[in-house]
Amino acid sequence: MIEKSIEESIVMSIFDLANQLKKIGDDVYQKVGLTTQQWLILLHLANNPNLPFFKREKHDKALMASELADSLNVTRANITNLISVLLDKGLIKQYEDELDRRKKRLILTKEGIALVNRTQPSRLGVIKYLTEGFNEEEKKTFLLFLEACMSKLINEDEKLKSFHKLLVDAED
Repeated sequence: MIEKSIEESIVMSIFDLANQLKKIGDDVYQKVGLTTQQWLILLHLANNPNLPFFKREKHDKALMASELADSLNVTRANITNLISVLLDKGLIKQYEDELDRRKKRLILTKEGIALVNRTQPSRLGVIKYLTEGFNEEEKKTFLLFLEACMSKLINEDEKLKSFHKLLVDAED
């Protein structure tokens, strides 16, 4: 059967934390008529420097839907639906790229900026609450661990692919 291990406990705890954060986000952002994913789009368009996406990729221009889909790890169809809601609510707008008119870039509207600014204190309050009791060194170490795990998953090296193959072979 399954044995207890610190490594699996870490990963399962990260899953649990992610689920809890999503639930809290859904409860909070539902009050302003948004889902957590829609809120994350607003944070991307606000160029939140704390998002891992901006650490991995530098952007001089406003983001496109495809870039948001990659960052949020959702399908193109899913991101289109999320963006449509935000466009309808007047929180974002899109414009044609100057160099390639086929590309549509997205920016926050004044209303979108105001919403991000209005909800920032409560969002930061939750973050402060979750991280209180950890010193700066512990926070940095934890962040480095998470970044290293994400790097492995994003880069999908050959070792990770071999684990996928084991799973597929086990199903056959």
